Amino acid sequence: MTRAHIITGSFGAGKTTAIRWLMSQKPPDELWVVILNEFTDAGLDALNVAQSALGKYDVRLVAGGCLCCVGELEFGKQVRDILRTLKPGRLLIEPSGAAHAGQIIDELASYEAQHALKLDSIVCLIDPIDAIRIEHSRDTTEWSQIQSADVLLLSKHDIADAAARHAFDSIVAEQFPAKRFIGTCCQGALPAEAMLPYTRAAAFSLLEKSPATRPPTDAPFTIAGSAGNETRSNHLGFTAISWILPRELTFSRVVIEPRLQWLLEAYGGVLRRLKAVLRTGPGPSWSFQSHGRGLVSEDSAYRRDSRVEIVLSAPPTPEYLESWRAMLRDAALTRARETNR
Repeated sequence: MTRAHIITGSFGAGKTTAIRWLMSQKPPDELWVVILNEFTDAGLDALNVAQSALGKYDVRLVAGGCLCCVGELEFGKQVRDILRTLKPGRLLIEPSGAAHAGQIIDELASYEAQHALKLDSIVCLIDPIDAIRIEHSRDTTEWSQIQSADVLLLSKHDIADAAARHAFDSIVAEQFPAKRFIGTCCQGALPAEAMLPYTRAAAFSLLEKSPATRPPTDAPFTIAGSAGNETRSNHLGFTAISWILPRELTFSRVVIEPRLQWLLEAYGGVLRRLKAVLRTGPGPSWSFQSHGRGLVSEDSAYRRDSRVEIVLSAPPTPEYLESWRAMLRDAALTRARETNR
């Protein structure tokens, strides 16, 4: 099965440099294919990557627009052709700096369902020059790239000053789900963690400043006929519970919002933190959070699954947990229900 990676980030963040470095490090006898997205058809990045490649390789160019809109049809054709005829060991995808990673993930999801491809990691590079601006002014495209990523790296860290590093840390702290790896890179040399296969396991981002005293416990969570997961962890008197829900399900905000308000009001003294991101349709996901009282929500580009994470100041009662489970099950839409909605 082909292992795929998306290397994303804004213009000038160092995406092509990183792919050139990866291609120079690849096993010579393993076929790797690169799909590059350029705004023009000059193909300069493709030439640069090809010059760096070691051993067997193929470099494809999708020009004239970003992969998620103008170049979407061409991108789909390229992926189908690559998987059917070449069957590479690795597929590296570099969207343009103007691309929304979420739509690209959706395109690859159908191939994952067919077991033709496995999207191992999405890596987002943040240029130190951009970090402070992004912290204070969330450009929709750049923020969607950050939200979609498994791995977040401060690129060109050798020229990053204290203000840029602080801005990067602030961006990291805002992310839910928590990133699977946070780090830096210089001159395109990616850390080994950038290319690992990342699962959708609970990260317990709300307790990330101190490790749990005991390993988390997992239990199956059946929802709308699909297999989800419920994970529980404890630390210093706090209990964290996370539900990770299948990507193919969508959820009704009409059902969740009033039930959620009731849960916040009824258990506000126990519920210390809430963060969630739920797929509600083919577009952006619905992200919301609370510190136990009011609810703040926004769109999110993350849609590799749906998940809810809560932190409690006391062990939950069975009735309390069942209220959360019932809310999620009642709001889950199968494809048939969603069509008739």
